[in-house]
Amino acid sequence: MSTKQSRRAALRARQQAEVRAARSRKQLLLMCGAVVLVVAIAFVVGMVTGRDRPQGGNPYAKVGAQITAPNADPSTGVYTVSAGVATHGAPTLTLYEDYQCPACKASEDSFGPVLRQLAASGEITLQFRTLTFLDNNFKGQSSYRAAMAAAAADAVGALEAYHDVIYRNQPAKEGTGYTDDQLRTTFAAQAGITGEKLTEFQKYYDTRATSDFVRKAADQGLESGKSLAEADPSAFPPDGHFGTPTWTVNGKPYTGWRSIQNPTAASLLASIKAAAG
Repeated sequence: MSTKQSRRAALRARQQAEVRAARSRKQLLLMCGAVVLVVAIAFVVGMVTGRDRPQGGNPYAKVGAQITAPNADPSTGVYTVSAGVATHGAPTLTLYEDYQCPACKASEDSFGPVLRQLAASGEITLQFRTLTFLDNNFKGQSSYRAAMAAAAADAVGALEAYHDVIYRNQPAKEGTGYTDDQLRTTFAAQAGITGEKLTEFQKYYDTRATSDFVRKAADQGLESGKSLAEADPSAFPPDGHFGTPTWTVNGKPYTGWRSIQNPTAASLLASIKAAAG
């Protein structure tokens, strides 16, 4: 090969190398651009969804306008069942409950229908104090979410039915908890919440509109219960500490219900009236 041919071959080789290098730079730039685009999209999505994601790592923090359950005292969070029906001087029976408490389910299974009957007839004023302290023992914040769903059910006129459905579906194993699908869909259907009321209920649940109410009510209920135990430890066997279920009559601990077998409206009412003095 002549020197001239060698120069031509070298020049052609350089040109081919430059073409390959330019192609590689172009591919690299395209890849970098794609990565930047993906990151930018992820950032934008994060910014948008972040507006609806609770801060501080709490997946259940409030995200929407807050409401108070209409059948509850806004200052204490205490629900009144069949409000305005009780006759003058009727004793007030208050139940301290946690939706994950197996003993609460047992008392609801045994006494719930009779209590509703007495409340509906006006012979007692029936109240609920909904606590969430069992969330401290288990993951998932099921007590809080169930309480929040019950408050949303109250907002659409279905508190009693929804309250009973939650206990009826309480898992056999304590701490298993409730899923969001159960609370917002399955239980609502079982409680008879349909149509526009279902849409409204699910909006309240999805935006955690009752979060403030539930938190405040649970905190005040727990403090109230602890105060009762401190004032009269003997009313909280075996160790004198507050727990659920706790029943009070006119604000004082009432344990007489525990000894009633196969309760009837007459037997339970007589026991409640005796406790009321």
